Amino acid sequence: MINYDFDIAAILIEMILIFFYCQKKNVPNSQNRVFLMFVYVLTFSSIMEIITSQLKQYSSYCPMWIQWLMECLYYTGTNTLGIVYTLYCSAILQIRNDSKISKRANYIYRVALYLPYFIALLIIWLTPVLKNVYPLAFDIMPVQGYVRNNNIWFFMLYGITGYYIIFGFVLLTVFKSKISASVRFILSYYIFVVAGAAVLQMLNFGLLIQCFFISLATLIFFFSIQKPEVVVDSITGAFNQIAFMQIANRQIKKDKLACIFILLDDTVFMGNTLGFAQLNNFLKEVAQYLITNFSYYDVFSFSQECFCVTIKNPTEEKVAAVTNQLQERFKKTWMHDSVALRLYSRFCVVNCPEDATTAEDILDIISMTSSDERYKKPLIYAKDIDLEDKRRTVYIEHALRNGLTENRFDVYYQPIYSVADKTLVGAEALIRLKDEKGRFISPEDFIPIAEKSGTILRIGEFVYESVCRTLSTIDIEKYGIKKIDINLSVAQCMQEILAEQILSIQSIYQIPTSIINLEITETAAAHTPEILLKNMQTLADAGFELSLDDYGSGYSNMNYMLNLPFKMIKIDKYIVWAAYADEKAEIALAATIKMIKELGMTVLAEGVEEKDQADWLIELGCDYLQGYYYSRPVPKKEFLNIMLDNK
Repeated sequence: MINYDFDIAAILIEMILIFFYCQKKNVPNSQNRVFLMFVYVLTFSSIMEIITSQLKQYSSYCPMWIQWLMECLYYTGTNTLGIVYTLYCSAILQIRNDSKISKRANYIYRVALYLPYFIALLIIWLTPVLKNVYPLAFDIMPVQGYVRNNNIWFFMLYGITGYYIIFGFVLLTVFKSKISASVRFILSYYIFVVAGAAVLQMLNFGLLIQCFFISLATLIFFFSIQKPEVVVDSITGAFNQIAFMQIANRQIKKDKLACIFILLDDTVFMGNTLGFAQLNNFLKEVAQYLITNFSYYDVFSFSQECFCVTIKNPTEEKVAAVTNQLQERFKKTWMHDSVALRLYSRFCVVNCPEDATTAEDILDIISMTSSDERYKKPLIYAKDIDLEDKRRTVYIEHALRNGLTENRFDVYYQPIYSVADKTLVGAEALIRLKDEKGRFISPEDFIPIAEKSGTILRIGEFVYESVCRTLSTIDIEKYGIKKIDINLSVAQCMQEILAEQILSIQSIYQIPTSIINLEITETAAAHTPEILLKNMQTLADAGFELSLDDYGSGYSNMNYMLNLPFKMIKIDKYIVWAAYADEKAEIALAATIKMIKELGMTVLAEGVEEKDQADWLIELGCDYLQGYYYSRPVPKKEFLNIMLDNK
């Protein structure tokens, strides 16, 4: 007697799986497609197992050709389950998208995956063709009906099924780092379920339990691995950013994609005013409108500030039509429970692959559109956005984050010439940064970014301590070093504990304070006059020399020179160059130098690049000169050699 209860239960489970799968949002990726294929093949196998079992009992009443066909279909279904399971493992592990796998390895993988399956199909479908010539896997007898041939061909079919189970297990083992331990355990659990059910069914001919146990394992796949909710925004019900990454990357590889982003401004303000629960209700209304009116496209909700509609294989006319429709709708108010709300929106259109070649590039564009004031317009196209500037900023931010921990910062020294001593008397300490490949990043690029991120505080402390450490390890008189200039950033000058930190480091290394000249920019003086004055007075009382850096390049307020305890003024190199090239600018510079000298301060001119410039600046009354004519900024060891040679 044959018990069909387990097969019937299996079919019910499979129908439930198909129903719930189709009811939920699923990203059209390879994992979901293979999972659905697996459920369909499993359902087919369950149905065919019932049909073939019935035919075995009533073979005398059924034409032989139908029996042959049904048995071939049954074996095709059961053998397809093996390769589909392996494909499912491969899809979860994303083996096809793994750039680390060489073309040769990928070719071997495909052959190993598909060849045994084609051999199995040949054995199955050649069996009825060659039945009178050479018996293969099974036979259909006039009276007995189905009879399996206990030969190598029959056992090869089961061997190929076992091969795919082992294949899947090997994939899970080799690429285990790509998935969590729980997912790996669940996929491995399927192997033991299939093996155990197959053994039980072979020992109990009438007990059809294999498809039932596989259905239970598939049910576990659905609730623990598939998880459609992972790709759906919990508030709006639209696809989320995870789904966008998968869909966009897949579509860009195949063909063109247009992304129309809807950026909502002031959502935090609206949430604080209306309550975030009420704001979420309006966002649901927006999502429902988009899903209903753009059902042919994919709709995404990234956060409370951003929605996106994607158009596959777009035309300019289609993109323009959708954009216009969205703009017109968002000009109107949104209603929920008799409450009206105006959502202030901006739009950004990204065409792929022209504007972006990956989903990550698209998100970079939207990040710039959201944060950069230059791009906060009612409608902007990605082609008008300077994405390279953003990438450069990210690259520098990464270098700054890791620069100190990975010892990629260094202090260089640019020598300073004293007119009175007629020789080099010191240098300005300048920070230098290399990236991971050893390439220099210009200070003009990384200093502004470091100031915005706050990293400049650690950099400033690093420079000051490096200089103190260097000076503490050498004989200062031997090298003729009388002064080292160190820049203080705007962020450092805003710190009330600046003087305390500087004095603390100086006391550790016991460096004479008179040898250190702290340079403060006009920008710093303008931003923090009260805090700066307090710090400067403390440092001046301790014996540090203070200078106003880059005079003429910033605010140029006379009050800074008169009210702050500066001993030296550094003339910005661009002022020097302009005066050297223009007679009126030269008159202004000469007057400035004269005024500074009469106020009792010394003058250092930057940007000296040739002897004629040096002679001209000396004639104008400069006390110190600095520039490429004397030396470029050089590493510590080279600077010390230069100082020895100039004694």
